[in-house]
Amino acid sequence: MNGHVWVEHLLTSLPGGQVGFLVFVNMLVFLLAFFLDFFEIAFIIIPLIGPAADKIGIDLIWLGVMLGVNMQTSFMHPPFGFALFYLRSVAAREPFKDKVTGKMTDPVTTGQIYWGAVPFVVIQCIMVGLVIGFPGMVMHYKGTGPTIDPSKIEIPMPTFGKDGGVGFQLPPFGGGPTGLNIPGLGPTLPSTAPDLGGSAPKSIEPSGEGSGSTEPKVPEERK
Repeated sequence: MNGHVWVEHLLTSLPGGQVGFLVFVNMLVFLLAFFLDFFEIAFIIIPLIGPAADKIGIDLIWLGVMLGVNMQTSFMHPPFGFALFYLRSVAAREPFKDKVTGKMTDPVTTGQIYWGAVPFVVIQCIMVGLVIGFPGMVMHYKGTGPTIDPSKIEIPMPTFGKDGGVGFQLPPFGGGPTGLNIPGLGPTLPSTAPDLGGSAPKSIEPSGEGSGSTEPKVPEERK
Protein backbone atom coordinates (compact mmCIF):
# COMPACT_ATOMS: atom_id res chain seq x y z
CA MET A 1 0.00 0.00 0.00
CA ASN A 2 3.00 2.33 0.54
CA GLY A 3 1.25 4.20 3.33
CA HIS A 4 4.48 5.67 4.62
CA VAL A 5 5.19 7.16 1.19
CA TRP A 6 1.75 8.76 1.13
CA VAL A 7 2.32 10.25 4.61
CA GLU A 8 5.74 11.55 3.56
CA HIS A 9 4.31 13.27 0.48
CA LEU A 10 1.51 14.76 2.60
CA LEU A 11 3.89 16.22 5.16
CA THR A 12 6.43 17.53 2.68
CA SER A 13 3.72 19.34 0.69
CA LEU A 14 2.47 21.37 3.68
CA PRO A 15 2.50 25.15 3.15
CA GLY A 16 4.98 27.28 5.06
CA GLY A 17 8.10 25.21 4.47
CA GLN A 18 9.98 24.04 7.56
CA VAL A 19 8.09 26.32 9.96
CA GLY A 20 4.72 25.14 8.67
CA PHE A 21 5.86 21.54 8.96
CA LEU A 22 7.05 22.00 12.55
CA VAL A 23 3.87 23.81 13.63
CA PHE A 24 1.64 21.13 12.12
CA VAL A 25 3.67 18.23 13.53
CA ASN A 26 3.79 19.71 17.04
CA MET A 27 0.05 20.39 17.03
CA LEU A 28 -0.57 16.82 15.85
CA VAL A 29 1.67 15.32 18.53
CA PHE A 30 0.13 17.54 21.20
CA LEU A 31 -3.40 16.38 20.31
CA LEU A 32 -2.39 12.74 20.05
CA ALA A 33 -0.78 12.96 23.50
CA PHE A 34 -4.27 13.33 24.98
CA PHE A 35 -5.02 9.72 24.00
CA LEU A 36 -1.66 8.05 23.39
CA ASP A 37 1.22 7.48 25.76
CA PHE A 38 4.78 8.69 25.24
CA PHE A 39 5.91 5.26 23.99
CA GLU A 40 3.08 4.82 21.49
CA ILE A 41 3.86 8.20 19.93
CA ALA A 42 7.59 7.49 19.87
CA PHE A 43 7.23 4.11 18.18
CA ILE A 44 4.28 4.79 15.82
CA ILE A 45 4.17 8.49 14.93
CA ILE A 46 7.85 9.51 15.00
CA PRO A 47 8.95 6.93 12.36
CA LEU A 48 6.44 8.52 9.97
CA ILE A 49 7.55 12.08 10.73
CA GLY A 50 11.33 11.55 10.69
CA PRO A 51 11.85 10.74 6.96
CA ALA A 52 9.68 13.69 5.89
CA ALA A 53 11.58 16.07 8.18
CA ASP A 54 14.89 14.84 6.86
CA LYS A 55 13.74 15.28 3.28
CA ILE A 56 12.87 18.96 3.71
CA GLY A 57 16.17 19.69 5.48
CA ILE A 58 15.18 19.76 9.16
CA ASP A 59 17.91 18.65 11.53
CA LEU A 60 16.75 15.47 13.26
CA ILE A 61 18.45 16.37 16.54
CA TRP A 62 16.53 19.63 16.62
CA LEU A 63 13.30 17.81 15.79
CA GLY A 64 13.93 15.10 18.41
CA VAL A 65 14.49 17.58 21.24
CA MET A 66 11.44 19.55 20.17
CA LEU A 67 9.16 16.51 20.11
CA GLY A 68 10.61 15.31 23.40
CA VAL A 69 9.58 18.57 25.07
CA ASN A 70 6.18 18.33 23.39
CA MET A 71 5.53 14.75 24.45
CA GLN A 72 6.23 15.60 28.08
CA THR A 73 2.77 17.16 28.12
CA SER A 74 1.28 13.68 27.71
CA PHE A 75 2.01 13.08 31.40
CA MET A 76 0.16 16.18 32.57
CA HIS A 77 -3.14 16.54 30.71
CA PRO A 78 -6.30 14.43 30.82
CA PRO A 79 -7.63 11.91 30.24
CA PHE A 80 -4.55 9.66 30.37
CA GLY A 81 -1.93 11.83 32.07
CA PHE A 82 0.10 9.52 34.28
CA ALA A 83 1.26 12.36 36.53
CA LEU A 84 -2.41 13.14 37.24
CA PHE A 85 -3.05 9.54 38.22
CA TYR A 86 -0.04 9.49 40.52
CA LEU A 87 -1.22 12.66 42.27
CA ARG A 88 -4.76 11.31 42.52
CA SER A 89 -3.47 8.17 44.27
CA VAL A 90 -1.79 10.17 47.08
CA ALA A 91 -4.16 13.13 47.40
CA ALA A 92 -6.80 13.09 50.12
CA ARG A 93 -10.28 11.98 49.06
CA GLU A 94 -12.04 12.89 52.31
CA PRO A 95 -11.69 15.78 54.79
CA PHE A 96 -8.83 15.19 57.21
CA LYS A 97 -7.29 16.88 60.21
CA ASP A 98 -3.87 18.41 59.66
CA LYS A 99 -1.39 17.08 62.21
CA VAL A 100 0.60 20.34 62.33
CA THR A 101 -2.10 23.01 62.48
CA GLY A 102 -4.86 20.84 63.87
CA LYS A 103 -7.34 22.28 61.34
CA MET A 104 -9.69 20.33 59.12
CA THR A 105 -8.55 20.29 55.49
CA ASP A 106 -10.84 19.81 52.51
CA PRO A 107 -10.19 16.89 50.16
CA VAL A 108 -8.52 17.33 46.77
CA THR A 109 -10.90 16.73 43.87
CA THR A 110 -9.97 15.35 40.47
CA GLY A 111 -11.02 18.63 38.85
CA GLN A 112 -8.58 20.55 41.01
CA ILE A 113 -5.79 18.21 39.92
CA TYR A 114 -6.66 18.73 36.24
CA TRP A 115 -6.80 22.52 36.55
CA GLY A 116 -3.57 22.54 38.56
CA ALA A 117 -1.74 20.87 35.67
CA VAL A 118 -2.79 23.53 33.13
CA PRO A 119 0.02 26.04 33.97
CA PHE A 120 2.65 23.34 33.51
CA VAL A 121 1.20 22.32 30.14
CA VAL A 122 1.29 25.98 29.06
CA ILE A 123 4.95 26.22 30.12
CA GLN A 124 5.78 23.17 27.99
CA CYS A 125 4.00 24.68 24.97
CA ILE A 126 5.93 27.94 25.40
CA MET A 127 9.15 25.95 25.53
CA VAL A 128 8.23 24.21 22.25
CA GLY A 129 7.71 27.63 20.65
CA LEU A 130 11.11 28.80 21.91
CA VAL A 131 12.83 25.73 20.49
CA ILE A 132 11.20 26.36 17.11
CA GLY A 133 12.04 30.07 17.12
CA PHE A 134 15.59 29.71 18.46
CA PRO A 135 17.22 26.51 17.12
CA GLY A 136 20.53 27.59 18.64
CA MET A 137 19.20 26.58 22.05
CA VAL A 138 19.46 22.98 20.87
CA MET A 139 22.09 23.10 18.13
CA HIS A 140 24.66 25.28 19.89
CA TYR A 141 27.09 22.47 20.65
CA LYS A 142 26.53 20.40 17.53
CA GLY A 143 29.33 21.94 15.44
CA THR A 144 31.86 22.32 18.25
CA GLY A 145 32.77 18.66 18.62
CA PRO A 146 35.28 16.73 16.50
CA THR A 147 34.08 15.37 13.17
CA ILE A 148 33.98 11.58 13.15
CA ASP A 149 33.71 9.48 10.00
CA PRO A 150 31.69 6.35 10.90
CA SER A 151 33.37 4.40 8.09
CA LYS A 152 36.78 4.81 9.74
CA ILE A 153 35.79 3.59 13.19
CA GLU A 154 37.60 0.37 14.10
CA ILE A 155 36.84 -1.74 17.13
CA PRO A 156 39.68 -4.27 17.65
CA MET A 157 38.57 -7.59 19.03
CA PRO A 158 40.68 -9.14 21.81
CA THR A 159 42.66 -12.26 20.95
CA PHE A 160 43.30 -15.36 22.98
CA GLY A 161 46.67 -16.66 24.12
CA LYS A 162 50.04 -15.14 24.87
CA ASP A 163 51.12 -14.58 21.28
CA GLY A 164 48.10 -12.48 20.38
CA GLY A 165 49.22 -9.31 22.11
CA VAL A 166 46.90 -7.70 24.59
CA GLY A 167 43.92 -9.93 25.11
CA PHE A 168 42.58 -12.79 27.11
CA GLN A 169 45.45 -14.94 28.40
CA LEU A 170 44.82 -18.41 29.74
CA PRO A 171 46.69 -19.34 32.92
CA PRO A 172 49.64 -21.77 32.50
CA PHE A 173 49.14 -25.43 33.19
CA GLY A 174 50.82 -26.43 36.45
CA GLY A 175 53.83 -24.62 37.79
CA GLY A 176 52.61 -23.50 41.16
CA PRO A 177 49.68 -21.78 42.74
CA THR A 178 49.11 -19.44 39.78
CA GLY A 179 48.59 -22.27 37.31
CA LEU A 180 46.09 -25.04 36.84
CA ASN A 181 47.03 -28.15 38.86
CA ILE A 182 46.01 -30.92 36.48
CA PRO A 183 47.19 -34.47 37.28
CA GLY A 184 50.14 -35.47 35.11
CA LEU A 185 50.90 -31.88 34.02
CA GLY A 186 52.12 -30.30 37.22
CA PRO A 187 51.87 -30.31 40.98
CA THR A 188 48.82 -32.01 42.41
CA LEU A 189 46.80 -31.29 45.46
CA PRO A 190 47.97 -32.95 48.70
CA SER A 191 46.41 -36.34 49.33
CA THR A 192 46.43 -36.00 53.12
CA ALA A 193 44.71 -33.43 55.26
CA PRO A 194 46.97 -30.78 56.83
CA ASP A 195 47.92 -31.12 60.46
CA LEU A 196 46.02 -28.43 62.34
CA GLY A 197 47.28 -29.46 65.74
CA GLY A 198 45.50 -31.25 68.55
CA SER A 199 44.75 -34.92 68.90
CA ALA A 200 42.94 -36.97 66.32
CA PRO A 201 39.38 -37.97 67.12
CA LYS A 202 38.95 -41.36 68.67
CA SER A 203 37.76 -44.10 66.36
CA ILE A 204 34.35 -45.54 67.05
CA GLU A 205 34.41 -49.29 67.47
CA PRO A 206 31.71 -51.12 65.57
CA SER A 207 29.05 -52.66 67.72
CA GLY A 208 28.72 -56.42 67.63
CA GLU A 209 27.67 -59.32 69.76
CA GLY A 210 30.36 -61.21 71.59
CA SER A 211 33.75 -60.41 70.13
CA GLY A 212 34.90 -57.15 68.53
CA SER A 213 34.36 -58.42 65.01
CA THR A 214 34.34 -55.75 62.32
CA GLU A 215 32.46 -57.84 59.79
CA PRO A 216 28.99 -56.52 59.00
CA LYS A 217 26.12 -58.48 60.35
CA VAL A 218 24.10 -60.09 57.55
CA PRO A 219 20.40 -60.43 58.40
CA GLU A 220 19.06 -63.97 58.39
CA GLU A 221 16.71 -64.93 55.63
CA ARG A 222 13.10 -65.09 56.55
CA LYS A 223 11.69 -68.51 56.66
